[in-house]
Amino acid sequence: MTRRQTIAAFRRTSVQLEAMQNQDYSLQAKAVFQKGIAAQLQLQLQQLSEQLQQRKSYFDEQQFLLYRLIDQLNTPILVFDHKQQLSYANNEFSQLFGRPWQSMRHATAESLGLSALPHWNFVNKEKAKQWQIRQSRFLDQGQRHQLLVFINIQAALRETQLQAWQQLIRVLSHEIRNSLTPVLSLSEHLQQKLPPGRDQDALALIRERSQHLQDFVSRYAELNKELRIQHQQINAGQLFHSLQLLFQQYQLQASGTELVFKSDQMLLQQVLINLIKNAIEAGSPAGTVQLNFIRQNHNLEIQLLDQGSGLSNQQDLFVPFYSTKPQGQGIGLALCRQIIEQLGGELNLTNRTDGITGSCATLFLPQD
Repeated sequence: MTRRQTIAAFRRTSVQLEAMQNQDYSLQAKAVFQKGIAAQLQLQLQQLSEQLQQRKSYFDEQQFLLYRLIDQLNTPILVFDHKQQLSYANNEFSQLFGRPWQSMRHATAESLGLSALPHWNFVNKEKAKQWQIRQSRFLDQGQRHQLLVFINIQAALRETQLQAWQQLIRVLSHEIRNSLTPVLSLSEHLQQKLPPGRDQDALALIRERSQHLQDFVSRYAELNKELRIQHQQINAGQLFHSLQLLFQQYQLQASGTELVFKSDQMLLQQVLINLIKNAIEAGSPAGTVQLNFIRQNHNLEIQLLDQGSGLSNQQDLFVPFYSTKPQGQGIGLALCRQIIEQLGGELNLTNRTDGITGSCATLFLPQD
C-alpha cells in the first residue's frame, strides 16, 4: 500500500469519526487494511459504530414512546429543553392556553405565565388555585429536559366539598323532615277546626313556610343525583331560537349559531335558562345578553355575556345555600355546575375583562 493510499484511508476514518460525533452512524469507511494494528483499529471502529447505532435506535424509540404517551394523556403536559424553552406539548396544553403549542415553541416559562420558584406554579393566582404542577427531569440526546404535568385540582376539591355538603344535608334533611311533618299535619288539623280570622292566617303562614322549607330540602337533594345523560346532535341556531322564545322581551343576541355539536340538549338548555335568568336579575338591559358559540379544538365553548351589576364574592358563587338575592336559595349555580361536570365539561363565572361592567359565564363541553 502506498503512502498516498494510507493517508486516504486514515482520512476516511477521520471523516467517519466526525460523523459519529454528530450521531450519524450510516457512514462506513472502506476496510483497506488486511492485517496489523490498522486493520484492528478499523474493525473496532466499525463495531463501535454499530453499537452506538443500536443504542441511538433504542433511545429514539424510548423518546418516541414518551412523546406518544404525552399526546395520549388527557392532562396538559409540556417539555422545556436545556435552554428552559418550550420544545414540546400536547393538545390538552394547547386547549389550556387557547392556541396551538407549536405557535409557542421556544417560549420561556415567564412568557407562559409560569414560575419555578419556590416550586412550579402559575403566576396568576386564580390559575394557581386550579392547577398543581408536577415536574420531573430526563435526558434527551445528552441534554437535560424538564417535563411539567398540570393537574386540575379544582374538580377533586369540589368533589370533596360536595361530599361534605351531602353528608351534612343527609343529617339536616332527616331532622328537618321529621320536624316539619308534624308541624304541617297539626297546622292543617287546626285550620279545619278554627274559625276564619287572624289565627287562620297565622296557621296558613306556618303551613306555607313549612312547605317552602320542605321543598327547599327536596330541591337540594337534586345535587346528589346521578343524571341520565343522553348525548345528541345539537344545532346551535335551533338551541338559541328556543331560548329566544322563552325570553322574547329581552332580545337575546348570539354568534356562532351555525355550529353543530354534541351534548344533552335538555340539560344544557336548563343550564342556559338559569344563567340567562341570573343575567336578567342582575340588571342586564334588554339586548345586552349575548351568547357566543365557539369551537375550540376538541371543545365547544359557550360564552354568556351580560351587562348587569357584575359578580361579588366570586369564591362563593357555587357554594350551596349561598345567594346574593333576597329570595334566593343558593342552589341554581351549584346545580348548573353539577350538570355541566356530569356532561364532562366545565363551568366558570367571572366579571368581564373587556372594560364593560357585567359578568361572563363560560361553558366548556368536550367534543371527542
